[in-house]
Amino acid sequence: MGVGPKAGWVALVVSVLIGSMGWAAERSFLMYTEYPTVVISPDRELSLDTILQNTGLSPETVALRVEGPAGWNARFETSSYPTMQIGAVYLLPDPEKKTTVRFKAKPPTGVKPGMYEFKLTATTVDQKLTQVVTVQVEVQASAVQELPQETKLALSVTYPSVENPAGKDFAYDITIRNQADTERVVSLRAQVPLLWRAYFTPRWQTDTRITSIKVGANATETVRFVVTPPVGVEDGEYPLVFLAQADGDSALLELKAVVTGTYDLRVATEAELTGQGDTRNIRATEGRERLFTLYLWNAGTAPLTNVSLYATKPSGWEVTFEPEKLEEVKPVSLTQKPEKVVVKIKPAARAIPGDYTVSLVAAAAQDREQMDLRVTVGASMGWGWVGVGVVVVVVAGLTGVFVRLGRR
Repeated sequence: MGVGPKAGWVALVVSVLIGSMGWAAERSFLMYTEYPTVVISPDRELSLDTILQNTGLSPETVALRVEGPAGWNARFETSSYPTMQIGAVYLLPDPEKKTTVRFKAKPPTGVKPGMYEFKLTATTVDQKLTQVVTVQVEVQASAVQELPQETKLALSVTYPSVENPAGKDFAYDITIRNQADTERVVSLRAQVPLLWRAYFTPRWQTDTRITSIKVGANATETVRFVVTPPVGVEDGEYPLVFLAQADGDSALLELKAVVTGTYDLRVATEAELTGQGDTRNIRATEGRERLFTLYLWNAGTAPLTNVSLYATKPSGWEVTFEPEKLEEVKPVSLTQKPEKVVVKIKPAARAIPGDYTVSLVAAAAQDREQMDLRVTVGASMGWGWVGVGVVVVVVAGLTGVFVRLGRR
């Protein structure tokens, strides 16, 4: 039985719909944040991770845009390079890969407490796909501003700003003066950045943690304020506040923690890095060049600069590097690969066979690392053939002597 005109049109429409649905499924992406509502103080900058994910089948270039209240300096930055603003992201078609950008905004001076709304928009370059994320930012009055102006508590510190590399604690010795005529129990509190930890100890008993301390009438006591930054904290300056309260009196100290990058230069042989190739024990031949591969990388968080390569070697040996110098070695967490250096080792022309030590040194402006190689030198085949020739001549000479004596 044949197919009527109406059935044919139905089949055509269905095929078009199926085709269009398949085409649509080839392109899609997600944009979201795990914290769509946040609370900050008027003096704190907002930093919020925003995640993009290409769930389609083809690469996409996505433009980013922020809409919100004026004066907040709202922007997108990369998570790897702070202060680098971005306007678009290239997303590979990998549903398992997530690209994180950082939405930042700083309340303007004199901002009033309340709720503020931002719209984060991501649009493909052909403007066919768009994702919008709404972020609610609640600004709360700072507790510091509510502290009384007059107090019988006084605080002092010798070093209000401390600089440390990432991964180390910050410690401040703070003197508390009780200007009242009676002994008082002073409660201790702190305001630190999100995910940072803080605690207090007596100055000479660092193993004891406290939340309050007795201070005699018109006397002083010193406590240690210790702050631990989170793992992976970025370089920069972070504000801290130390607060003391007693019988309605309050006092505060504004402090600063300056986080600097860490430097960790590492070197390795090919065998140590890949499981194959040269180890730290190698063989060479007198007077002949031997190639050796050295790998180096930066296991820290800040770039190493002016990395020079040189060697300490036996007299008469030649050791050269390609390249001889690296202007910068970025953290391996960013590059995902080590730097490769070819080392050319040439023993002296008449080196005595045996074991020798060659030290390879990589020295940056911030760190230094050394690798000691044991080089076993063997005689060249040329001298071996010379030795064989000498033996043959001696044997021939002795044979001639015996022949003459035999005739006599």
